[in-house]
Amino acid sequence: MPVRVKLDLAPLLKLRQQPQRVLSKLEKACYATVRHALDLSQFDVPRADRDIEYDEHGNEKPSERPLAETGYLDGPEYHMDRRLSVTWVAGYAHHAAGAIHEGVHWDRDIVNPEPHFLRKAFRRSRSVGRKSVKAAIEQALKELFPPK
Repeated sequence: MPVRVKLDLAPLLKLRQQPQRVLSKLEKACYATVRHALDLSQFDVPRADRDIEYDEHGNEKPSERPLAETGYLDGPEYHMDRRLSVTWVAGYAHHAAGAIHEGVHWDRDIVNPEPHFLRKAFRRSRSVGRKSVKAAIEQALKELFPPK
């Protein structure tokens, strides 16, 4: 999910000179957004009754875990090259669902199509993400470049 934040570009260029400190602050905001979206998506995940199958000896056969139980978070992934970004990934490790990339990318937007129940959750979390990223950048500006 690309995040748009309205800021003056001059301080943003100064922030690019200290990417590790800035990205560590943005990483917390991205994690909170992804966690919130994954939690919301749990309400929209299709659920079905689990049928337990038994073998000829009466033992339960191993079966695939239900979609709702396969949610995961992965990250942060830092890109310290020209594009400077931090990415968190949330999704479901199931053949019926894919991952969504949630992060802050200063040069390039990454958009991957995702299943509908994850799209709804990320749409609901977008404003939370924008506000937290904006607050993280403003806080980094105050700490790194205090007013004179």
